[in-house]
Amino acid sequence: MKKLTVAELFEQGLCLLPKQKRVELAGVGLNILEWGNSDRPGLLFIHGGAAHANWWRFIAPHFLPDYHCIAADLSGHGDSARRPSYTSDLWREEMLALVNDRSIFQSKPTVIGHSMGGLIAIRVAAQVQDLPGLIIIDSAVRPPDNNAVKRRRGHELLGKRRVYDSRQLAQKRFRLVPPQPCKNEVLLEYIAAESIKECDDGWTWKYDPEAFRNLQASSIFVELKEVSAPTLIIRGQDSRILDEETADNMQSEIRTAEDVVEIAGAFHHVMLDQPAALIEEIRSALKRWDV
Repeated sequence: MKKLTVAELFEQGLCLLPKQKRVELAGVGLNILEWGNSDRPGLLFIHGGAAHANWWRFIAPHFLPDYHCIAADLSGHGDSARRPSYTSDLWREEMLALVNDRSIFQSKPTVIGHSMGGLIAIRVAAQVQDLPGLIIIDSAVRPPDNNAVKRRRGHELLGKRRVYDSRQLAQKRFRLVPPQPCKNEVLLEYIAAESIKECDDGWTWKYDPEAFRNLQASSIFVELKEVSAPTLIIRGQDSRILDEETADNMQSEIRTAEDVVEIAGAFHHVMLDQPAALIEEIRSALKRWDV
């Protein structure tokens, strides 16, 4: 099989259009993107903090026709509704409700999360004992004594509302958090374009800054032992978020975890840096688990 370039992978993914749905779960209206037939095994993709479901637009379609894929906007993100206040518990409840909704998934899906989405995926897997699989992409879980310090700076940046005079200016101001280089400009430009919306005084980011302004950092290290699903931890080789030691410690705590996979040439935003390698690692895990 010919190896796809990033541009080809991106174009093929976007050609397979998802169905966009609004669902009421956990007391809020959530936007979801859906690909494939519901009678196939389910995959639930959860985005990172201040991101949105479209981060998976050029990833999820590559699992068709074998899987039924859902990418969801968390509350306060993307095109989902906003809440008066946010907690990580509420985001976990949203994804738990999605996992357990048989009008969406005919059976429980494999849960795949990136960054903050990976932390939510872990908490879902800690409560649902018969998930077919869990894939954690560059999400760092540390003991309580050092977890809060590493997350505080990102929350301060995301908690500020920013408004721009034009769509073009907003898109130009798009930045990855944490900062990193990314050579795949076509992916960056697409994500930037999908991350902004018009507001009364100009153009702003789709995510709600209130979701991060007072969000309390806490360790979920103890929940790792509660995970019973087959688990794969993926880290970017050059990630500033998930270092090798932390990934190995997480793998040791999750009794069902396989060896950590490190993707060369990737920073924290693995799907932007090495999308083809990420797809292949996910596909290989699903095959090993007979999902």
